[in-house]
Amino acid sequence: MGFHAVIFLSLSLLLCPLAIAEDTTPQRTFPVKASQGVAVDSKYFYAISNTQITKHNKETGAQIASWEANPKDPAQAHFKHMNSGTVIDGKLYAAHSKFPIAPNVNTVEVFNLDNETLKHESTIRMPSEHGSLTWIDRKSDGSWWMCFAVYGKPDNKKTKLIKYRFENGKFIEQQTRNFPEETVAKWGSMSCSGGSWGNDNNLYVTGHDNAEVHILEIDSQSILRHIRTQPMPGIFGQAIAWDRSAEKPTLWGIVKNKHISLTMIPEKP
Repeated sequence: MGFHAVIFLSLSLLLCPLAIAEDTTPQRTFPVKASQGVAVDSKYFYAISNTQITKHNKETGAQIASWEANPKDPAQAHFKHMNSGTVIDGKLYAAHSKFPIAPNVNTVEVFNLDNETLKHESTIRMPSEHGSLTWIDRKSDGSWWMCFAVYGKPDNKKTKLIKYRFENGKFIEQQTRNFPEETVAKWGSMSCSGGSWGNDNNLYVTGHDNAEVHILEIDSQSILRHIRTQPMPGIFGQAIAWDRSAEKPTLWGIVKNKHISLTMIPEKP
Protein backbone atom coordinates (compact mmCIF):
# COMPACT_ATOMS: atom_id res chain seq x y z
CA MET A 1 0.00 0.00 0.00
CA GLY A 2 1.42 3.38 -1.04
CA PHE A 3 2.00 6.36 1.26
CA HIS A 4 -1.00 8.33 -0.05
CA ALA A 5 -3.29 5.31 0.30
CA VAL A 6 -2.24 4.91 3.93
CA ILE A 7 -2.93 8.58 4.64
CA PHE A 8 -6.35 8.34 2.95
CA LEU A 9 -7.28 5.24 4.94
CA SER A 10 -6.16 6.84 8.21
CA LEU A 11 -8.23 9.94 7.54
CA SER A 12 -11.25 7.82 6.61
CA LEU A 13 -11.02 5.92 9.89
CA LEU A 14 -10.76 9.16 11.81
CA LEU A 15 -13.67 10.80 10.04
CA CYS A 16 -15.98 7.79 10.01
CA PRO A 17 -17.12 8.08 13.68
CA LEU A 18 -17.83 11.78 13.13
CA ALA A 19 -19.94 11.02 10.08
CA ILE A 20 -21.91 8.44 12.03
CA ALA A 21 -22.38 10.80 14.97
CA GLU A 22 -23.72 13.53 12.68
CA ASP A 23 -26.34 11.24 11.11
CA THR A 24 -29.63 12.32 12.68
CA THR A 25 -31.83 9.98 10.67
CA PRO A 26 -34.49 8.55 13.03
CA GLN A 27 -33.37 5.29 14.60
CA ARG A 28 -36.93 4.14 15.22
CA THR A 29 -40.42 5.42 14.65
CA PHE A 30 -43.69 4.44 16.30
CA PRO A 31 -47.08 4.89 14.54
CA VAL A 32 -48.45 6.75 17.55
CA LYS A 33 -50.28 10.01 16.95
CA ALA A 34 -49.53 13.05 19.11
CA SER A 35 -50.46 16.63 18.29
CA GLN A 36 -48.13 18.40 20.73
CA GLY A 37 -45.10 16.39 21.81
CA VAL A 38 -43.53 13.47 23.64
CA ALA A 39 -42.03 12.79 27.06
CA VAL A 40 -39.92 9.77 28.02
CA ASP A 41 -38.55 7.87 31.01
CA SER A 42 -36.61 4.62 31.41
CA LYS A 43 -39.48 2.32 30.40
CA TYR A 44 -42.18 4.36 28.69
CA PHE A 45 -42.85 7.21 26.33
CA TYR A 46 -45.83 9.55 26.62
CA ALA A 47 -47.68 10.89 23.56
CA ILE A 48 -49.03 14.32 24.44
CA SER A 49 -51.99 15.96 22.70
CA ASN A 50 -54.17 18.94 23.65
CA THR A 51 -56.31 17.22 26.29
CA GLN A 52 -55.04 13.64 26.15
CA ILE A 53 -51.92 11.65 27.04
CA THR A 54 -51.19 8.02 26.20
CA LYS A 55 -48.49 5.92 27.86
CA HIS A 56 -46.55 3.40 25.75
CA ASN A 57 -43.96 0.67 26.17
CA LYS A 58 -40.70 2.18 24.96
CA GLU A 59 -39.57 -1.00 23.21
CA THR A 60 -42.75 -2.12 21.47
CA GLY A 61 -44.88 1.03 21.32
CA ALA A 62 -47.79 -0.85 22.87
CA GLN A 63 -50.22 1.41 24.74
CA ILE A 64 -50.16 0.83 28.48
CA ALA A 65 -52.52 3.52 29.77
CA SER A 66 -54.33 6.66 28.67
CA TRP A 67 -55.79 9.78 30.21
CA GLU A 68 -58.19 12.34 28.80
CA ALA A 69 -59.46 15.50 30.47
CA ASN A 70 -63.05 15.32 31.62
CA PRO A 71 -64.73 18.69 30.91
CA LYS A 72 -67.43 17.90 33.48
CA ASP A 73 -64.85 17.54 36.26
CA PRO A 74 -64.21 20.97 37.87
CA ALA A 75 -60.56 20.02 38.39
CA GLN A 76 -60.13 19.31 34.67
CA ALA A 77 -62.55 21.69 32.95
CA HIS A 78 -59.77 24.21 32.27
CA PHE A 79 -57.80 21.82 30.01
CA LYS A 80 -57.42 23.23 26.50
CA HIS A 81 -53.88 23.00 25.16
CA MET A 82 -51.20 20.81 26.74
CA ASN A 83 -47.98 21.60 24.91
CA SER A 84 -45.22 19.37 26.27
CA GLY A 85 -44.06 17.28 29.21
CA THR A 86 -41.04 16.08 31.15
CA VAL A 87 -40.73 13.11 33.51
CA ILE A 88 -39.00 13.92 36.79
CA ASP A 89 -38.78 11.52 39.75
CA GLY A 90 -41.71 9.39 38.64
CA LYS A 91 -44.07 12.23 37.78
CA LEU A 92 -44.99 13.78 34.45
CA TYR A 93 -45.04 17.58 34.44
CA ALA A 94 -46.99 18.93 31.46
CA ALA A 95 -46.95 22.56 30.27
CA HIS A 96 -50.46 23.81 29.52
CA SER A 97 -52.01 27.03 28.22
CA LYS A 98 -55.36 28.15 26.81
CA PHE A 99 -53.85 29.97 23.84
CA PRO A 100 -55.39 31.52 21.76
CA ILE A 101 -58.36 31.89 24.11
CA ALA A 102 -58.30 35.06 26.22
CA PRO A 103 -57.71 35.46 29.02
CA ASN A 104 -54.91 32.92 28.77
CA VAL A 105 -54.46 30.42 31.60
CA ASN A 106 -51.03 28.86 32.12
CA THR A 107 -50.65 25.79 34.31
CA VAL A 108 -48.27 22.96 35.03
CA GLU A 109 -50.23 19.72 35.16
CA VAL A 110 -48.77 16.95 37.31
CA PHE A 111 -49.44 13.27 36.60
CA ASN A 112 -48.68 10.24 38.78
CA LEU A 113 -46.92 7.46 36.85
CA ASP A 114 -46.72 4.71 39.50
CA ASN A 115 -46.34 1.26 37.95
CA GLU A 116 -48.34 1.27 34.72
CA THR A 117 -50.78 4.02 35.69
CA LEU A 118 -51.31 7.54 34.35
CA LYS A 119 -53.36 9.69 36.72
CA HIS A 120 -53.81 13.45 36.95
CA GLU A 121 -52.61 14.50 40.39
CA SER A 122 -52.57 18.28 40.62
CA THR A 123 -52.59 21.65 38.84
CA ILE A 124 -50.05 24.39 39.53
CA ARG A 125 -51.14 27.83 38.35
CA MET A 126 -48.57 29.97 36.54
CA PRO A 127 -48.69 33.67 35.59
CA SER A 128 -50.15 34.68 32.23
CA GLU A 129 -48.36 37.98 31.65
CA HIS A 130 -45.20 36.39 30.18
CA GLY A 131 -46.96 34.66 27.28
CA SER A 132 -48.18 31.10 26.68
CA LEU A 133 -46.45 28.30 28.57
CA THR A 134 -45.12 25.87 25.95
CA TRP A 135 -42.55 23.69 27.72
CA ILE A 136 -41.05 22.79 31.08
CA ASP A 137 -37.90 20.87 32.02
CA ARG A 138 -35.50 20.39 34.91
CA LYS A 139 -31.76 20.78 34.42
CA SER A 140 -29.22 18.39 35.96
CA ASP A 141 -28.40 20.96 38.68
CA GLY A 142 -31.98 20.78 39.96
CA SER A 143 -33.15 24.10 38.50
CA TRP A 144 -36.47 24.24 36.64
CA TRP A 145 -36.98 26.09 33.37
CA MET A 146 -40.08 27.12 31.45
CA CYS A 147 -40.68 28.82 28.13
CA PHE A 148 -43.43 31.40 27.64
CA ALA A 149 -44.11 31.88 23.95
CA VAL A 150 -45.25 35.06 22.19
CA TYR A 151 -46.40 34.67 18.59
CA GLY A 152 -46.15 36.74 15.42
CA LYS A 153 -43.38 38.97 14.10
CA PRO A 154 -41.83 40.99 15.62
CA ASP A 155 -43.53 40.14 18.92
CA ASN A 156 -42.11 36.61 19.10
CA LYS A 157 -38.76 38.11 20.10
CA LYS A 158 -40.47 38.69 23.47
CA THR A 159 -40.62 34.92 24.06
CA LYS A 160 -39.02 34.26 27.45
CA LEU A 161 -36.98 31.51 29.07
CA ILE A 162 -37.50 31.64 32.84
CA LYS A 163 -35.59 29.81 35.56
CA TYR A 164 -37.52 28.64 38.63
CA ARG A 165 -37.00 27.11 42.04
CA PHE A 166 -39.57 24.46 42.97
CA GLU A 167 -40.51 24.69 46.63
CA ASN A 168 -43.54 23.48 48.62
CA GLY A 169 -45.45 22.67 45.45
CA LYS A 170 -44.89 26.12 43.91
CA PHE A 171 -42.57 27.44 41.22
CA ILE A 172 -40.69 30.55 42.34
CA GLU A 173 -39.36 32.75 39.54
CA GLN A 174 -35.62 33.48 39.66
CA GLN A 175 -34.20 34.65 36.32
CA THR A 176 -35.57 35.66 32.93
CA ARG A 177 -33.76 35.47 29.61
CA ASN A 178 -34.66 36.29 26.02
CA PHE A 179 -33.77 33.98 23.17
CA PRO A 180 -30.94 34.93 20.77
CA GLU A 181 -31.99 36.82 17.65
CA GLU A 182 -30.52 34.03 15.48
CA THR A 183 -32.80 31.49 17.15
CA VAL A 184 -35.90 33.68 16.96
CA ALA A 185 -35.31 34.21 13.23
CA LYS A 186 -35.55 30.43 12.71
CA TRP A 187 -39.10 30.38 14.13
CA GLY A 188 -40.61 32.52 11.38
CA SER A 189 -43.85 34.00 12.71
CA MET A 190 -44.24 31.25 15.32
CA SER A 191 -42.31 30.69 18.58
CA CYS A 192 -40.53 28.11 20.70
CA SER A 193 -42.61 24.93 20.96
CA GLY A 194 -40.21 22.51 22.67
CA GLY A 195 -37.13 22.46 24.87
CA SER A 196 -35.03 19.91 26.73
CA TRP A 197 -31.70 20.14 28.56
CA GLY A 198 -28.98 17.80 27.27
CA ASN A 199 -26.40 16.01 29.38
CA ASP A 200 -23.87 18.49 27.98
CA ASN A 201 -25.78 21.28 29.83
CA ASN A 202 -26.81 22.80 26.52
CA LEU A 203 -30.43 23.62 25.80
CA TYR A 204 -32.07 22.03 22.76
CA VAL A 205 -35.16 23.85 21.47
CA THR A 206 -37.57 23.53 18.56
CA GLY A 207 -39.85 25.85 16.69
CA HIS A 208 -43.39 25.04 15.61
CA ASP A 209 -43.02 22.99 12.43
CA ASN A 210 -39.44 22.87 11.05
CA ALA A 211 -37.29 19.74 10.91
CA GLU A 212 -34.50 21.17 13.03
CA VAL A 213 -33.29 21.61 16.59
CA HIS A 214 -31.52 24.73 17.85
CA ILE A 215 -28.70 24.20 20.35
CA LEU A 216 -28.16 26.98 22.89
CA GLU A 217 -25.83 27.56 25.81
CA ILE A 218 -25.73 29.89 28.77
CA ASP A 219 -22.29 31.50 28.49
CA SER A 220 -19.94 32.75 31.19
CA GLN A 221 -21.79 36.07 31.27
CA SER A 222 -25.12 34.27 31.83
CA ILE A 223 -26.33 35.13 28.32
CA LEU A 224 -28.30 32.63 26.26
CA ARG A 225 -26.25 32.06 23.10
CA HIS A 226 -27.07 30.22 19.86
CA ILE A 227 -24.46 27.54 19.09
CA ARG A 228 -25.86 25.89 15.98
CA THR A 229 -28.98 24.59 14.25
CA GLN A 230 -29.10 20.82 13.71
CA PRO A 231 -31.23 19.41 10.84
CA MET A 232 -33.53 16.73 12.28
CA PRO A 233 -35.45 14.68 9.70
CA GLY A 234 -38.23 12.92 11.55
CA ILE A 235 -38.81 15.68 14.12
CA PHE A 236 -40.92 18.52 12.70
CA GLY A 237 -41.01 21.09 15.49
CA GLN A 238 -43.27 20.61 18.53
CA ALA A 239 -42.10 19.31 21.92
CA ILE A 240 -39.00 17.13 22.30
CA ALA A 241 -37.42 15.14 25.14
CA TRP A 242 -33.94 13.83 25.83
CA ASP A 243 -33.91 10.20 26.96
CA ARG A 244 -31.77 10.55 30.07
CA SER A 245 -31.83 6.80 30.72
CA ALA A 246 -30.30 5.91 27.33
CA GLU A 247 -26.67 4.84 26.97
CA LYS A 248 -26.20 7.12 23.96
CA PRO A 249 -27.56 10.66 23.44
CA THR A 250 -31.08 9.98 22.19
CA LEU A 251 -33.64 12.66 21.45
CA TRP A 252 -37.36 11.91 21.07
CA GLY A 253 -39.76 13.99 19.00
CA ILE A 254 -42.86 13.85 16.85
CA VAL A 255 -44.23 14.49 13.41
CA LYS A 256 -47.57 15.98 14.34
CA ASN A 257 -50.44 13.48 14.24
CA LYS A 258 -48.31 10.95 12.33
CA HIS A 259 -45.62 9.31 14.43
CA ILE A 260 -43.14 9.49 17.29
CA SER A 261 -39.44 9.02 16.61
CA LEU A 262 -36.14 8.68 18.45
CA THR A 263 -32.91 9.96 16.99
CA MET A 264 -29.23 9.84 17.85
CA ILE A 265 -27.86 13.36 17.96
CA PRO A 266 -24.39 14.65 18.89
CA GLU A 267 -24.62 16.71 22.06
CA LYS A 268 -21.54 18.73 21.14
CA PRO A 269 -20.37 20.23 17.82
